Amino acid sequence: MRFGIADSIASRCLAHPDRKAIQVVGREPRLSYRDVWRRIRALADAVRGCEPGRHGRMLGLLLPNGADAALAIAACQRAGVVAVPINGRLTRTEMQFILADADCRLILTGGEFIGIASEAASALGIEVLSTEKVETAAEDFRPTLGERELGSEPCVVGYTSGTTGSPKGAIYTQDYYTMNNYRWGWQFGLTADHLVLIAGPMFHISYAGFALAALMVGAQVRILPEFSAAVALEELRRRSTFCFLVPSMLSMMVAEWEKQGRPEVRCARHIITAGAPARLSLLRSVMEMFPAAKVAEMYGWTEGAFVAYEVKDPDTLVETCVGWPALGADVVLFDDAGRICAAGEAGEVAVRSGLGFAGYLGNEEATAQSQRGGYLLSGDVGRWLPDGRLCIIDRKKDVVISGGENVYTVEVERALLAHDAVEEAAVVGIPDDQWGEQVAAMVVAKGHAQLDAKALVAFCRTRLAGYKIPRIIEFAKELPRNSMGKVQKFRIVEKMMETGPQKPRSPL
Repeated sequence: MRFGIADSIASRCLAHPDRKAIQVVGREPRLSYRDVWRRIRALADAVRGCEPGRHGRMLGLLLPNGADAALAIAACQRAGVVAVPINGRLTRTEMQFILADADCRLILTGGEFIGIASEAASALGIEVLSTEKVETAAEDFRPTLGERELGSEPCVVGYTSGTTGSPKGAIYTQDYYTMNNYRWGWQFGLTADHLVLIAGPMFHISYAGFALAALMVGAQVRILPEFSAAVALEELRRRSTFCFLVPSMLSMMVAEWEKQGRPEVRCARHIITAGAPARLSLLRSVMEMFPAAKVAEMYGWTEGAFVAYEVKDPDTLVETCVGWPALGADVVLFDDAGRICAAGEAGEVAVRSGLGFAGYLGNEEATAQSQRGGYLLSGDVGRWLPDGRLCIIDRKKDVVISGGENVYTVEVERALLAHDAVEEAAVVGIPDDQWGEQVAAMVVAKGHAQLDAKALVAFCRTRLAGYKIPRIIEFAKELPRNSMGKVQKFRIVEKMMETGPQKPRSPL
């Protein structure tokens, strides 16, 4: 393909230069499509001098939420530089791991991230460029489109969230990134009459991706500087029509909505959630909160991108169901022997599509291990429903093998969450000399509710086979999560292992 994301945005700028394009909520100025193209050109000129490292010209992006967080990716495409978005919530050491792994020679940063970017870069000898120093030219100019074929060239390297260990850099080509945005637009009906609210951190490819997808079709984009349940709710009441929200955000918004007396919210037309399982009680509340909207769930992963999708129907809701295979996705489940599973059988989710990710940066072994028979493996365990929908029942690495029996942690978590006093629960496996692993749970109570391990075990006995019942139960104020709301189970295991020899902390 000759036309990438930057070219598609440029064509919108030519078609309607004076149309509103981007505004950060509560801040001025608002950018028109003419302003957007001027800014992309300025940023492209600024990063064009990025020196090549061992993987080519890699540019670290450490930017706060704002127009530049999206436009810098398009600018990198114009400049022939690979964008490496960095999570602003990481520690300096974690940032340095990514910068060194990608061998970035330049960091583009701004706002509150300038300090930590400078600290992370100094020890590695990396140049730092502030967006505040990049001046946008005032003159108009006509962009050129499709100057050369870019399709197979790397475009973005997205680092995995690191829920199970050190992150790896997944390589997206120009065609892959562009086609994924096209698929979003087709499947979600994203058109120019939408006003897209970007509510989450844009160093995540999903949030920046939705902003770019909106600009590709000529829609308006409104960006929250940081997530606020009250502000997001107000935006979707009065202006915004389309929004992607992880379940933890939706939960906070439902609480805010209830606090405000359940006001009418009519502007929202399409709400999408992903990133973590959405409980059925939450989905029902969201449908009440947004009565005029399609409430949908999509499923995918860093390497596999967009895999499954479902617009929720209150009459057909199923726990952990993520819908039917997405447009252009061939989805199968593999058992441990590598055979394709039939409906009802549990197996690892894998996908094959027209454009696959281009492997892990500098890690051929991990790239080879991520694939089987032309399919990309997810690490998730799924099961097909009779109607063809996919349910995600666990992470493959999270399956606990106790006494030779497979225990799917999501099933145990669902049983715990059925207790009226349980707000959140995460189940893990703890090494045990006798059983191989013990089933362990970290539980968060609702409000000021008092929880007792004996009562929880008795409660689980009515819902689970004996070998699935947690042998270890610990209570916490909150579960450890990454910035996408995913529970970091490796941190739970580490915390439980720190307590010393593993003895049952809940009676059987």
